Amino acid sequence: MIDASLNAKILDRLVQGKPLDGLALGIKDGRVDLAGLVLPATRVVRQFQFDGVPITESTPGTVIQAAKWTNLDFTGTKLKSLGLYGCELTNCVFDRCLLQDIGVWATAFRECSFRKANLRNSGLGGVQNGKRTIYSGIDFSEADLRDTSYQAAAFERCVFRNAKLEHIDFDSSTFADCVFEGELRDVIFYRRGFKGDCFPPNEMRNVDFSRAKLHALGFRGLTLDQVKLPDDAEHIIIRNVGSTVNRLIGTLNQQGDATAKKLIAFLSIDKEWRPPNQVQMVINTADLAETVGDEGVERLLKLLGT
Repeated sequence: MIDASLNAKILDRLVQGKPLDGLALGIKDGRVDLAGLVLPATRVVRQFQFDGVPITESTPGTVIQAAKWTNLDFTGTKLKSLGLYGCELTNCVFDRCLLQDIGVWATAFRECSFRKANLRNSGLGGVQNGKRTIYSGIDFSEADLRDTSYQAAAFERCVFRNAKLEHIDFDSSTFADCVFEGELRDVIFYRRGFKGDCFPPNEMRNVDFSRAKLHALGFRGLTLDQVKLPDDAEHIIIRNVGSTVNRLIGTLNQQGDATAKKLIAFLSIDKEWRPPNQVQMVINTADLAETVGDEGVERLLKLLGT
């Protein structure tokens, strides 16, 4: 049990990046057990309206700078509005933690777990002095990542198994050796995000979506040559994208009916973002049916010879 006095000592050491040796804390699976730790509440700086919309500015409840945390277990702890700047976290567990509205800048997470953590509305890809945030060997299984934001983060060997991935723009983030399973909806991946020329390009190297359900996904500027897409009845895979789409549009232009025009419009979505050497693209059949109807889905499948 962490009482108020122990809580204050833990926070002081965490903020300063000092070890927790000598404190009356248990060990769980080789990590210091910090379940029950309480962070200070956020502080409101000002409240105002912009174009009639009420806005509240607040500071993070706890700001950690340049700290190194190793072998810590925060399972089930409320860490809302935490701010991490230039930190290094290794072998730490944040399973089932409340991490809404946190901010992360130029921080490295290595071999950490966020299973079933609530990270909604958090800024997880902040950059500081040109340095990106790094996630290496991270388990995001069943984590709530909806509406999270990113400037540039590096995801390496990360697992997103049944995570809640919705309304996300990964901007200049990169992905390598990552696995996505379950539903993704309204998510955008770029080869280079907005003002991303100073960061490495996102090659999506060895990224596996084969067990995912992809709804309204954007792969912008990406060839997808090292990506596994879902090959099932819920998705349509188009290979050799440039030549195949041009052929499809040419045939549909000749047909000229209302369904053909809808299909042309659908196939032209994000056309300006497709590189000439794009290897493959994916269409969710349910998304397609909402726009062109079941008849349009059947026609596209027939034109593709599937």
